[in-house]
Parts: sequence; C-alpha cells; structure tokens
Amino acid sequence: MSKTALYDRLNSECNFERLMRAEIRRSCKEAKSRKRKRSRERSKRTIHLAETSDPEAKRIKLNKIDPIMLAPIGKKETFKFSRPNGTKVQFNVDTLVDYLLTSGDFHDPETRLPFSDDDLREIDRIAQSNGYARASVYDARQNATLFSEAKFRRDALLALERCAGEVIAEILEVVETFEPEDAQMELVTQQFPIFQDYYRQMKKADSAYASKCLAHWHAFIKGPPNHPNDDEYGFIRIAINFLKACEQEPISA
Repeated sequence: MSKTALYDRLNSECNFERLMRAEIRRSCKEAKSRKRKRSRERSKRTIHLAETSDPEAKRIKLNKIDPIMLAPIGKKETFKFSRPNGTKVQFNVDTLVDYLLTSGDFHDPETRLPFSDDDLREIDRIAQSNGYARASVYDARQNATLFSEAKFRRDALLALERCAGEVIAEILEVVETFEPEDAQMELVTQQFPIFQDYYRQMKKADSAYASKCLAHWHAFIKGPPNHPNDDEYGFIRIAINFLKACEQEPISA
C-alpha cells in the first residue's frame, strides 16, 4: 500500500488528526519523565558526594586571630569552642584563662554564650598540657563567692555607664531642640551636674574604663566626621569642653 493510500485510509477510518495529537501528548510525557529521572539521578549524586566528603573541612573555617588579644593564634594547642550555629572559634589558651580568671565572666567573649563545665575542664587540660601555671577555671566557677565582688563592681560600672549615656543623649537633645536661653539653663543646672556626678563615680572605680566611655560620648555629641551635628548656637562646643574638663578633673579620695 502506498503512503498516499495509507494516509487516506487512516484519515478516513481513525481520525488522523486525533492520532497526531495523541502522539504529541505521548512524546511530551516521555520528555517530562526523562527530565524527572535525570533530576533524581543528579540529586542522588549530590547527596552521595555530600555524604562521602568531609563536611567539617568545608563548612568550618577556624579563625587565625585570637578574639581576646587580637593577636595571631599561637602554635601550641588551642581551645576550640563550638557554637550552636555550627561555627567554631579557637582561642589562645593562656589569654583565655587570664580573661576568665580576671573577669570572673565564664562566657564566650564574642557571643556571650556560656562555657559549659566540660568546656572549662577542657581549657584546664589544654593549659596544663601547654605548661601554663594557671589556676583552674573550672574550680574558679564552682567557687561562687570568689568573683562576687568583681561581678558587683562590673555590674555597678555598667549601670553607671548606662545612666551617664542617657544623660549624654539628653544633652544632645537639648542642644538640637531647645531655644538658646532654655538650653543654656537646662545644661548648666540639670544635665551637666548629673553627668559629672556619674562620671566621677566611674572614674573613681575604673579610670581607664571611664576614659574610654568618655571618648565614645565625645564622638557621639560631635557626630560623624562626614556629617557632624549642627551647632548653630555653639552648645556642642560647650558640651565637648565640659567633657574634657571632666576628664582632666583629678580623682578625689
């Protein structure tokens, strides 16, 4: 039978156009099936590679700078602290032990996550292995009264810093929003004396810490270098001179 006769017979008996549409649908289904199969095979290969490779080596990259002293990590054994998000940080053990024993604050200095008892035992083991003659950080945390005074002093300084910082914010608000006569009266009679009292207490407790806080407040009142705060009436200059006078004031007995 010739092709023409076959075509005429199929067209008359079997609805040739319907057969063509069915063939197109079958071809599309086969193409989608092959595509899904290739996608599954690709996923299996990816999972296999992930399972056979070392995930720790790819995901975790240890720091090369000590977070406490900002000095290069030494060649001796370091303490590696695993964080809940899967990252790790390493510390030079001598500086970490000194920090913990001095501050009495047994937390990761960067994230404030607490060190567990197992972490502290590991720090003691590494310190002893490296030959550092230090007291045990684990025993130090078990002694609740050992750092109670230091903790009270640290909390008191933080409270004073926050109170003084609020006064600094109010000083800047007065400078920017008050009328000149009202601003002068508010600064001289209210804000300056209150701040001076807070700063004297901070300076008496820890002069170095107070000085660093004062430098921060100085920069806050002055504003960023590329966009300093407006000083239409010269009150910002007066406030900065006041802060300098506070810093130069001798510590009273």
